[in-house]
Amino acid sequence: MPWSLAWFVLLVLFRPVIDNFYYLKETSPFLSPLYIVGVLTPLLSVVAIIKVPKPNYSRLDSVMAVYSTLIFLSCAFLLIRAGFSMDSLEVSLKLSLPAFVYFFGRRFIRSKKDLLGIFQTFIYSAAFVLVILGYELIFNPISVQMSRGLERIQGNFADVINYAIYATCGVLLAGFYYFDKSKSWKFNKRVTIFMITVVISLVIISNIHHTASYAVIMGLFIIFLVNNLRSNLGGAVFFILTAAVVVYTFGKETIDENIMPLIETDIQVYEGEKDSEALLHGRVGRWESFLEVFDESNVVSKLIGLPSGMDEPFKYISKGAHNDFLRIMMFTGLAGLFAYLIFLFSSFMRTLKHDTPMRFLGLGTLAIFFLYSISTTPSLYAPLLYILIPVFCMLALPVNMMDKK
Repeated sequence: MPWSLAWFVLLVLFRPVIDNFYYLKETSPFLSPLYIVGVLTPLLSVVAIIKVPKPNYSRLDSVMAVYSTLIFLSCAFLLIRAGFSMDSLEVSLKLSLPAFVYFFGRRFIRSKKDLLGIFQTFIYSAAFVLVILGYELIFNPISVQMSRGLERIQGNFADVINYAIYATCGVLLAGFYYFDKSKSWKFNKRVTIFMITVVISLVIISNIHHTASYAVIMGLFIIFLVNNLRSNLGGAVFFILTAAVVVYTFGKETIDENIMPLIETDIQVYEGEKDSEALLHGRVGRWESFLEVFDESNVVSKLIGLPSGMDEPFKYISKGAHNDFLRIMMFTGLAGLFAYLIFLFSSFMRTLKHDTPMRFLGLGTLAIFFLYSISTTPSLYAPLLYILIPVFCMLALPVNMMDKK
């Protein structure tokens, strides 16, 4: 593999190590590996986009090109209106990362073999994350956050979602390998790998107490069961019975200790004890205030995003939105949100053309993006993009290229 592409493999491999040096940016941005990676990734992507031709044309490319154009336009407005500074440059590079990774991925992913290579590298990188997790669980938490009365371990990562990414993507890949019979693994081995991965992922989620990640794991399991019913009825019955036994044995205690504190406010809203603004840990109230700002903006800003008419829109176009659909609308306007939704819908339609392994992978990827987007901003987390965007790039290829060597 030429170095114009190979650097991405190394980035996926070492990303969890790099993430542990997040706080070096407080000393100096020039000492922060994350800042260095944040600048080099777009540059190296552009080099690959120029040097390496795409294997084919896809309508997904056209939709992503429209969405990317709106992203870059908003980034340009951001740099002009907010002033060219380290902060505005950092935000612009982060916001435009999905565009760079997608068009780089279209050069990188030419067959199923390339996609499996990324997955394998991700699995290797997860070993480092599991070592950190093991240390925190056995010896001492490295860093702890308090949320709704629960302790959330987060290692040296900037956010507990870093742990969640490896948990949810782990389940996604384990499900894919379960359905993918190209390795000729026996049924027992595929079941064992999937169940061990689910257990590890639940251990992670139960220690970071992240509501959205519970929903994502549940969504992936439902998609897994549905695809099992289509391709392996016996396997589906086995997993349903196993899940029923686990829920019956541990369900009530787990829900009371790990889930009820997370949804207590929502229950109070439902019972009329609190206003609707308190829903989803106060996120609904924030969304309402953001929508008021958007509604009061001018027509151009509504069409192509707040950066075109606001000097400092950082608050509205970053993780603080706590909803990716809202953030995308604030950042790229109604036009950008429409293009993004068309891209997701087109990917969904292409997923249905594939066999069971790729169908599970495509639907699982869309579920992760959609469910996380309700209360977080998944398109701003680079480690998640490294794994999920290549799936979209695989969907952009003709169906018969799934088996190309």
